[in-house]
Amino acid sequence: MAPLIGIQVLLWCISGAYMVLTDIDNIHGDHLVAEPLLPIDHAQVRLTFASVKADYPGAMHIRLKQTPQGPVYFFKEGGMAKAINAKTGEPLTPPDEASIRTLATLVYTSNDPIAKVSLYEEQAPAEMSPRLLPLYRVDFDAPLSPSLYFSANTGELVGKRYDGWRLFDFLWMLHIMDYAERDNIHNNLLRIASLLALLLALTGSMLAWRSLKPTSKSKKPEGTA
Repeated sequence: MAPLIGIQVLLWCISGAYMVLTDIDNIHGDHLVAEPLLPIDHAQVRLTFASVKADYPGAMHIRLKQTPQGPVYFFKEGGMAKAINAKTGEPLTPPDEASIRTLATLVYTSNDPIAKVSLYEEQAPAEMSPRLLPLYRVDFDAPLSPSLYFSANTGELVGKRYDGWRLFDFLWMLHIMDYAERDNIHNNLLRIASLLALLLALTGSMLAWRSLKPTSKSKKPEGTA
């Protein structure tokens, strides 16, 4: 058992060092995209937040955003991403692959060509949450395999991934010992390993203290030189 706990402690040290020494913004892939910030054309906005809420009672996280097609309300209802025209209230037509290619080229910061576009409707890739389905994944032909993810309902950019992030995610999995979902830091395996590691450290400290403690010299028998 002790060697196994020792290996896990080593993995904690390696993964922890990687997390501390790397730039988290770089890991997030912020350098991969630069979304244009368009000022909202309020003259075209006819709907208010209250009217959107009235038409969609279950709407959450309502946001008004300017797009090349005009101002748009983005929100979630029933776990599904939705978008409506802020002037007419009509739902936006879901983007097709050609539109996604255009969006990806617009926000991607390099000139690397698109290698592949994939649509995920039923099962999300392991590196993305199923809550974001349906998704378009755009893979670029570039070092470190960058990928951008867009909502297939609204066309919004919802994720940025590349090999640096994937390595971080793998080390995070090893760090928290959640080998399935990779997000549960309260799992029993981690609790048990932490307690055993603490016990190992305490017993090791006690043994080290005892080895360093000076021993009393034995008394010499009388008559000896």
